[in-house]
Amino acid sequence: MSDTDIPGRVQAELTRLRAERQVFTAEQDRLKAKLADTEHELREAAAAAPNEGESAAVNQKLTSQQEELDVAKARLQALETEVLLAHQQRDSLRAELKTCREERDKLRLALLDAELVVSAGVVDADVLPGGEPSADRQRLLNAERLAAEMARELDATRRTVSWRVTAPLRVVRKKMDRP
Repeated sequence: MSDTDIPGRVQAELTRLRAERQVFTAEQDRLKAKLADTEHELREAAAAAPNEGESAAVNQKLTSQQEELDVAKARLQALETEVLLAHQQRDSLRAELKTCREERDKLRLALLDAELVVSAGVVDADVLPGGEPSADRQRLLNAERLAAEMARELDATRRTVSWRVTAPLRVVRKKMDRP
């Protein structure tokens, strides 16, 4: 029998059944593929089951490392606090050292002034009962101090190389200015 010998209604039913068979076949192939994927996932999960024990060990190790990290953070914070305190102490000690140096310099100047007075052979008869020199005496001390300072500067200038090098020129100049 050929397709032309079959009546139209039967032929339509046959076409419908063929279409259903194709749909069912496609659905069967899809379900077989899904079953194969599921079986594959199941095998992977079964293979991963021993790794869960390893995962627990890794989690425990991670927890212990986190605890060590927390301890290290606490130490770091304590050390930062100690460093900050050390910096503050250093700054206060530097300020105190600066004050001490300033006081030392004042005392050295007072000692130099006293040495100048002693070396000049000046008697402190003009010192007032309160320990302070009179106004005339103070002017005299200031003048002596200024003269001593100028003498030191002149002596330092005469000791320089440029002063020694230009000495012959000054001699020639003096001789030329004389009539």
